[in-house]
Amino acid sequence: MPKRSFSVKTVGINNQWVKYFDTGRKNWNTAGVSANIKRKSSAKPSFTANRYNGSWYGLYEPSGSRPNRSFKIKVNARTIDRDTGSISQYDKWVRSTVTHELGHGLSLDDNPNTRKASLMKHSRNRSNVQKPQPYDKSEVKRIYR
Repeated sequence: MPKRSFSVKTVGINNQWVKYFDTGRKNWNTAGVSANIKRKSSAKPSFTANRYNGSWYGLYEPSGSRPNRSFKIKVNARTIDRDTGSISQYDKWVRSTVTHELGHGLSLDDNPNTRKASLMKHSRNRSNVQKPQPYDKSEVKRIYR
């Protein structure tokens, strides 16, 4: 069974990126889904950001099987910077991406088959959708009932 309480370590990032990560954790921890995502330096799951060559915004790389699954989250600052055009949009897109990737840690899939707004859709408006939407929250509750 997956868990909605887990710890993640930050790796090789500066204080600004730690703040982005903490905002993503807070977005889930205050979403009313009983998530408890912690930042802990000894955790196996990890979060990092860099200017990668790929065209993706964020990657969730799971390893192992449930219930002992671990993961790595990577955020691509280069692609986000390329596609946003302004610092205010950059911050919003980073927060949306970080929160989206942490959603995978809560067992949510990409591009859910729904017409409702979802943080997990790749086609979401990253400037407006930075927190879990009602659909995302209902999915977490469904998974962990």
